[in-house]
Amino acid sequence: MSSQYTIPLWNIDVGEAAAEGVAEAIRNRHISQGALTEAFETELARMLDVPYALCTTSGTVALMLSLRLLGVEPGDEIILPARSWVATANAAMLLGAKPILVDIEASRPVIDPWLIESAITPRTRAIMPVHLNGIGCQMDAIGAIGEKYEIPIVEDACQAIFSRQGARYLGTFGRLGCFSLGLAKMLPTGQGGVIVCHDRADYETLCALRNQGQRGGNLGDQIYMLGGNFKFTDMQAAMGLAQLPIIPRRIEHQLALQKVYEDGLCELPGMQPLSADATQGEHPLRAEWLCTWRHELLKTLNNHSIHAVAQGLGLHELPHIQPLLPMDAHFPNANRYSATFVTLPSGPEQPLENAQRTVDVLRANHPSASL
Repeated sequence: MSSQYTIPLWNIDVGEAAAEGVAEAIRNRHISQGALTEAFETELARMLDVPYALCTTSGTVALMLSLRLLGVEPGDEIILPARSWVATANAAMLLGAKPILVDIEASRPVIDPWLIESAITPRTRAIMPVHLNGIGCQMDAIGAIGEKYEIPIVEDACQAIFSRQGARYLGTFGRLGCFSLGLAKMLPTGQGGVIVCHDRADYETLCALRNQGQRGGNLGDQIYMLGGNFKFTDMQAAMGLAQLPIIPRRIEHQLALQKVYEDGLCELPGMQPLSADATQGEHPLRAEWLCTWRHELLKTLNNHSIHAVAQGLGLHELPHIQPLLPMDAHFPNANRYSATFVTLPSGPEQPLENAQRTVDVLRANHPSASL
């Protein structure tokens, strides 16, 4: 946390059990990918109710390996939302594929499924819905489109691990689903990513892609395809295993934070929450809002030593993506988010008192308060 702020933007503590787990892994020489990684993958698969889970170096790499599994190559097209973290597009572009952007819904920061079909061409190789901040895309509609056109679905659930849509977890609807284990996530292992899948052949190919194209994990095993070194480590796995028992508490706390902000800010003019739907099993990663007076909000919170940020540009506004867009590309909903999107203090260990303090400051300094 920067000394500039008394209330940080993100607050998480991996806990003493995680620290001891990492130390024990080092003492037992469980340093590279091995038995602890396998145990972590097995437990993740069990918790997410999927046959296979595979850990890799980051969420970005998880997305890239998933597309590589599908045979994505230069000139192919990947459909994804105009609003996402840049890693979604980068994963496709690193393989030479072209991101085809679709606008998001008006009231939720996820791809509008009714705009997907018009973006499909003979070069479309995958549809990549992104579940931002634990908020799920309309997977029934997207799945039906994928089935109709025989296009695989790769879910970017990097911000949505353990968030559900009814009985199923986000990231488990498509052929492949990807999660992030980065610092500002629900299950941080420093860095890391997870791919889940349902097919044994897909899993075995992903294992080979992760390990230089080898069929097994031993030095003498046959190399039968192009791959790389995208392996996890047992030290990271130890950190992850130690945190799995406290995931329910973290989810409960995130929902409590969401309620504090909603109770205090929803009635303020110019404030719109981007809330996870707890009735469907969603839970938020961060407290994200649309704010028409964002500049004043950020200035006010900064003056009170409270850290909040304006979220970045949409994918369609980034300099390495703009040249790929058609001249008539138009993303009104994504543009609105770019102009008003803000993140308030969040995190599984963010005290509720910090959220309430943030609410109190904003209520006292809202532009209407001086009228």
